[in-house]
Amino acid sequence: MKRRKAIKSIGLGLTAGLWLPSALSSCKKDDPGPEVPFEGTVAIIGGGAAGLYAADILGSKGIKVIILEAGNQLGGRVRSLRNQHDIPVESSADFPVELGAEVVYGTDSSWGNIIKNYTLTRIELNTQATERFILENQAKTATDWGSDSDLQAVKNFIDGLPSYSGGDVSMNQAAGVSPRAQALLNSMAGNRFGSNSDRVGAKGVAEALSLIEHDNTPYVIKTNPLQDIITSRFSGVINKVQLNTAIKSINYSGEKIILTDQNNSQIEVEKVVVTVPLGVLKTGGITFSPGLPAAKVTAMNKIGFDHSLRIIIDFKKNFWGDNTGYLWGGTEGPAYFNTGVARSEFYRTLSVTVHGPKAKELSDLGDGMIDAVLAELDAIYNGEASLFIRKVLVLDSEGNLVEGDRVWFKADWGKDEFFKGGISYLPPGSSVQDRVDFSAPINSKVFFAGEATDNMGDAGTVNGALNSAERVAEEVVLSIINA
Repeated sequence: MKRRKAIKSIGLGLTAGLWLPSALSSCKKDDPGPEVPFEGTVAIIGGGAAGLYAADILGSKGIKVIILEAGNQLGGRVRSLRNQHDIPVESSADFPVELGAEVVYGTDSSWGNIIKNYTLTRIELNTQATERFILENQAKTATDWGSDSDLQAVKNFIDGLPSYSGGDVSMNQAAGVSPRAQALLNSMAGNRFGSNSDRVGAKGVAEALSLIEHDNTPYVIKTNPLQDIITSRFSGVINKVQLNTAIKSINYSGEKIILTDQNNSQIEVEKVVVTVPLGVLKTGGITFSPGLPAAKVTAMNKIGFDHSLRIIIDFKKNFWGDNTGYLWGGTEGPAYFNTGVARSEFYRTLSVTVHGPKAKELSDLGDGMIDAVLAELDAIYNGEASLFIRKVLVLDSEGNLVEGDRVWFKADWGKDEFFKGGISYLPPGSSVQDRVDFSAPINSKVFFAGEATDNMGDAGTVNGALNSAERVAEEVVLSIINA
């Protein structure tokens, strides 16, 4: 596969200064008119990181854009708890709690560079937090586990993934760890990449990891919700957004592209950039006329996209350890994260991230999912989870304050009609080339972006969405110049 990278010089966009691509190098700053003469309109479907960034870049070139967002807020799966006004109970946390993306990867990545420009305080997890690993209902640090052979087998496999050269098989088959280490492997090599270790392909992950050029340092922001950062950075295109506009069909058969929304209202444009989550396309949430090319459908179907959940639980006591970052190796909760680590004296909130079949299983339990997760934590921490979960204080019939409902929140991305799942992944038999084939433009009119189309190793992350925006903006600009 020949890897096609986005040309970085395409620009930081309207609100961060302009960098010109080589294709536009003849356009001088003092030239009259827009940098890219284009009398039409580019519609961008989706107001997540990819859609906002693509609009920002194209708008900086003088191209008229509109952003059509199906939901009632911007940011896509970058969604912060304190911004969700429909949630009646507030968390006690005095630090940002995320319902979607919560960890930034790379101080010099696409997402990292945006954050760097804001000079925000970072909490680097590698140096300011300690990982704990769950085996046989015990959560210990790597030091405390000592020379445990099962932990070492999993860690060695994870560390060696970028240079993996074995067969095109699942993570589970490639690692070959003992039954005792299966949940830990699933947590770190399956759930971490979008599903479970039986579904995620080792070769695909290895290929992606080998393509990453940034430092991949994991960190969180101390005081700023990530959704606020996204909307602040792209404030220059907010006036181009139409919220609550779910596009249901795209007819690109004529000279103009006709977009039809959920109310059967139609919008005519010259070009369209589709940035909706892969699950929406896979389930027919948007229909195309003519239908998508067979090669694109084949590539799309080779990319996995499963159910996803984020559960946030407030406690009255931190019983998992102040310096704890991630707890790896749960079965009900494959990845527990101490959201307050190095942020606040109140280390009392855990987030639980679940992808794949387990997410669907928990989702089917409805509110019973909290009982399943608490039961697992109770088994690890001697009943402290159920004992110390925070509850709402309410007045009883006699006017006394008593404890009411437990304080927890969920984002069931698999049940959300505008997402239909979590993050994309490559099963065995798939490669980054499938992402490239899936993202290929159609007739210089229909373009595709979003994390599932990233070809730089960052699929499944905000970085991947931003990378794809740079690539698709370049494709749109070149389609205009070369027309």
